Amino acid sequence: MSRADAVALLFALAACEQKMRDQARLDPLEPAPFFADDMEARNSPAGVVPRGQARLDRHLWQGRGADGLFVATYPFAITRADLARGEQRFAIHCTPCHGRLGAGDGVAVQRGYPAPLPFTAARLQGAPVGHLFDVVTHGRATMPDYDHIDVYDRWRIVAWVQVLQLSQHAPAAVLGADDRMHLVEARR
Repeated sequence: MSRADAVALLFALAACEQKMRDQARLDPLEPAPFFADDMEARNSPAGVVPRGQARLDRHLWQGRGADGLFVATYPFAITRADLARGEQRFAIHCTPCHGRLGAGDGVAVQRGYPAPLPFTAARLQGAPVGHLFDVVTHGRATMPDYDHIDVYDRWRIVAWVQVLQLSQHAPAAVLGADDRMHLVEARR
């Protein structure tokens, strides 16, 4: 193959590649005679969830109501199984810093990591569940975000945090008769 033939072949291959790269296309909202309505923009087929728009339930995904404020209720009914799952997820993701009871005395804190606010702190006692969910999801101060945890598991963790809060500061009025009797005996 002569040098001239090789150059001609290179130009032919380059032209072929260019045609593949510059294929015919339509710009947005440009007329499209291919379709009966002459519109290039098409509606999505039925049942398709557009990317980035699947999280329409603000209560579930953000812990906020329609007014933008943190919600005081859970987006689904919390069962004993949900609490058990929340306890398990808490033990995996949260105890290294927060400790088993949420006192902020986890193993990471014992090794020098800044101590988180105990769950029994006054400002967390009355916090709406939406706020707690937001903290789990986005983190706060030195706490990283945990949005990689399934959204339902994040809500279950919040439910377990509330169990821990209540277990350490439950008013005697919410206790059963047997538990109140144990309190009386413990004070003696």
